[in-house]
This record gives sequence, structure tokens and C-alpha cells, in this order.
Amino acid sequence: MGELEAVIGLEVHLQLKTRTKLFCRCPVEFAAPPNSRVCAVCLGYPGSLPVPSREAVRLALICAHALNCRVNLTSSFDRKNYFYPDLPKGYQITQHYTPLAE
Repeated sequence: MGELEAVIGLEVHLQLKTRTKLFCRCPVEFAAPPNSRVCAVCLGYPGSLPVPSREAVRLALICAHALNCRVNLTSSFDRKNYFYPDLPKGYQITQHYTPLAE
């Protein structure tokens, strides 16, 4: 039997300081009442299409350069379906196959 090698990955989540949410134009306001800053995209209504925020992408690119990541020439977002009680839309938007940077 060959030698074993430990491989450890790190997934980091952070909140970007932007004026709007990541995939819609709803404003981000810390002290806003619950469900007061939502739209069809936030709620996952059929036919609503999420569009990435330019500001969020710009900040992600700055972070990628700071971490010495390789920025890909193309990137895409993927819809990952889940059935969790705390995920009413039933899906998450990820960059599993072609991320912005690696």
C-alpha cells in the first residue's frame, strides 16, 4: 500500500461591502425590516434571471489578485439544487465548473 497524503481545502465565506445584493439590484441595508428588501430574483420566482453585480465582481477580482489566484478568461455560474428547509428557493448559485479565479 502506498503512502497517504493529507489534502486540506479551505472554503471562505465573506460579506462584500456593496450597495446591492450579489444577483439583483435590491439594496443592502443592515437594519432593514425582514423581507423588505426582496424581489423576484431574491425569492427565486420562476422566470427571474439573476445578474451578477459589477461591483461584487470587481471586488472579487481585487481579492483574487491579492491572494495570487489565477483569474480565468471566462467564468460561469451554476445552479445547484438542494432540498433543505432553510433554503426556500431550493437552489444555490455556485461557480463549481468555471470560477472567476482559482
